Amino acid sequence: MPNINDLFAILALVIGCIITLFVAILEIFILIFIWDGTWNVNSGKKRGINLEKLISESTGDASLARFQLLIFVFVISMSLVLIITSGKPPAFPTSIPDQILGLLGISSTSYVLGKALQTQMKGSQVEPANTEVVPPPEPPYDDHNLPPS
Repeated sequence: MPNINDLFAILALVIGCIITLFVAILEIFILIFIWDGTWNVNSGKKRGINLEKLISESTGDASLARFQLLIFVFVISMSLVLIITSGKPPAFPTSIPDQILGLLGISSTSYVLGKALQTQMKGSQVEPANTEVVPPPEPPYDDHNLPPS
């Protein structure tokens, strides 16, 4: 008769495989939607995830703050995956180093401050009022109100 710990290990392995398979299928669908939305923009389809302006501002200009935040998130997430998988057995670390959280915080703060400054600059650029002076219209002339001769 198998040990109860062996049964739980098999159950954990089966559940882990099912979750891994589900996440892999989900990732494949997301990649298909990204491919559909990015490369078929002019096809008239309303489907897909368009990453064309992922790191650009609303004006279309490149945003260094968005790019920095994107790169930092990928680097930190890949580092965390490496830390988790390098343990024997793989396990979530008991503490995440403060330096990693500090770098992520600095990157996020620079993005938020950049957006705040950008919003403030848009609000302070008020268009000048129309200062052209328009003379009042002349009254119509009739028999009683003749123009001077």
